[in-house]
Amino acid sequence: MTSGSSGSFVDYSEDGQVARIRLQRPDEANRIHSMMMRQFIEALRHATDAAVDVVLITAAGPDFSVGRDQQETLPPGMSKLDNTGLIVEANRLLVGFPGITVAAAQGRALGFGCGVVVQSDIALAADTALLGFDEVHHGTAPAFVMSYLEDYVGPKRALDLIVTGRVLPAAEAERYGMVSRVVAEDLLPAAADALVEGLLGSPGELLARCKAYLRENRTVAPADRLDHAFGTFARRLGAVAPAV
Repeated sequence: MTSGSSGSFVDYSEDGQVARIRLQRPDEANRIHSMMMRQFIEALRHATDAAVDVVLITAAGPDFSVGRDQQETLPPGMSKLDNTGLIVEANRLLVGFPGITVAAAQGRALGFGCGVVVQSDIALAADTALLGFDEVHHGTAPAFVMSYLEDYVGPKRALDLIVTGRVLPAAEAERYGMVSRVVAEDLLPAAADALVEGLLGSPGELLARCKAYLRENRTVAPADRLDHAFGTFARRLGAVAPAV
């Protein structure tokens, strides 16, 4: 998965506690076919196995990714179900990465490309970026998107985005909760690097613990969250939390 190798569509590199994943099919707007998806999965597995603290996901060319290649002729021996299974695995690895995932998106981020941005822990978007889930325009219902989108934007906005397939400018996507920050297009690479550098100023174990706790907290009833936080703190001190 290096940029100079034949048939490579995803670059992967490690620098200390950072893994960098770069989509490399710019002549096709980083439209993701099955081989590219396999390479994306492989890159996420490498990052997980290497136990890096941060993964930065970027893309070459004017667009982050316009999603899956709807016109692909699948390789011999691969069924549509097999191909769909790759999407499940990619999503599972992205969401399941223990450390912090950062996406930096320019141009169009549509379909699966938008999903990568939305599901990354921190997402930067260029102020000229466009984001959306356009699967309905391809005649498909994005079941995988529907499994998580409400958690980020709420039910009404999720249904609106799904059934209309409309594309949002970056500022509106930020208001929806689809991206974390919007930056000037020419500053996007520098902003992503600065963000990663800032994250590395904290111990990786602390970053992972904060992420894990926030996820765990979603499963706790709102009225019980203060007690849950106190109990978690007490356990870290090796103490028994008093009854409240």
